[in-house]
Amino acid sequence: MNITRSSRHPRIVLSLATTVLLWACAQTPPPQPESSAAPPGEPPRVAGPPAAGTAPPPLAGSSQAPDQAPAVALRPDHPQTYTVAPGDTLWSIARRFLQHPWQWREIWRQNPQIRNPNRIYPGDVLKFSYDANGKPQLEVAQNEEVPLLKVSPQVRTETLTQPIPPVPRDAIESFLTRAIILSDAQWQQAPYIVADDDSRLVYANGSRVYVRGATSDQSRYRVFRIGDELREPGSDRYLGTVGIYLGEAILEKDGDPATFTLTHNAVSPIKPGDRLIPFESEAELYNFDPHPVPPDTDGLIISQLNPDFIQITQYSSIIINLGDREGIQPGHVLAIYNKGREVTNPVTGGTVRLPGERSGLVMVYKVHDLVSYAIVMEAERAIHLQDRVTTP
Repeated sequence: MNITRSSRHPRIVLSLATTVLLWACAQTPPPQPESSAAPPGEPPRVAGPPAAGTAPPPLAGSSQAPDQAPAVALRPDHPQTYTVAPGDTLWSIARRFLQHPWQWREIWRQNPQIRNPNRIYPGDVLKFSYDANGKPQLEVAQNEEVPLLKVSPQVRTETLTQPIPPVPRDAIESFLTRAIILSDAQWQQAPYIVADDDSRLVYANGSRVYVRGATSDQSRYRVFRIGDELREPGSDRYLGTVGIYLGEAILEKDGDPATFTLTHNAVSPIKPGDRLIPFESEAELYNFDPHPVPPDTDGLIISQLNPDFIQITQYSSIIINLGDREGIQPGHVLAIYNKGREVTNPVTGGTVRLPGERSGLVMVYKVHDLVSYAIVMEAERAIHLQDRVTTP
């Protein structure tokens, strides 16, 4: 009897509790799927990153993946795979995938297969995907080894030893290796030719010359003659002194003076007093990739490197008044803006300066103390000396 009474009481309590719970559930609206806000007229995006290798949920007019800031501006028509071809550059490949090629590091930096963005070879197949966090990336779909180029109709293979360059090699090679701007102090500290072994006044290919100030840890030098000073237009600020390339010299015997032999590629007669500058390897000179300059960078185009050309067009090499002191690095990309035209005010008769318009993009490839060399990668309008270069 006691057991029966004690078991009946809990049934009444459980029945009341069940009734209250069912009533509360009836008053609560059903849960909705979690979504992120979307602009009017666009479907909501479900939260959560996509699976690796798949595209994130699309957002109309944007290629930004969830939780990605700042957004990488992808081209809407970018390929899913691309086979690197001879003649490609890092810039041209970046242009296939990105609206802003200077965001190159944003998609290559996360790629575990490519340790150095420059080490991409013709024949490599690049695969586009998204990582587990929804960030776009490129990776090599084939093996990482240097591909073999099959030469037809001969039955042999040739190993490609040259990775694709960041910019067209033939457009900058001569300026990269033969154009130099140093300060007066740097020129005075450079090794210099004293005389040759036969009392000649000028020296040609194959001549043996004696040099003061050379060090034994460097055996290959380029020979320059001190040229004109470079000054900033308007302010007349001294930016450096130009070196005129003459040829190359090889160290034969160490000492002070040291003995050098002028190699067979001298382009002009060499004289006593000409300076020797240590040779830089091309592998190091081409070791850069596109990336944006720091915010609020602002400078001017002050000269172009090829005096035979009047106009500045795509692949022209220019000098800008920004250098190592301003934090400029090889690979930095800047936008070019023209000065804006002056027009007559139709009401007052005075003059009005119109806003400057963007006219192109340049990439820095060699940096000196106060100036840098840059190549025009894109020319949208006419480009002139003293046009602005600034953060894109």
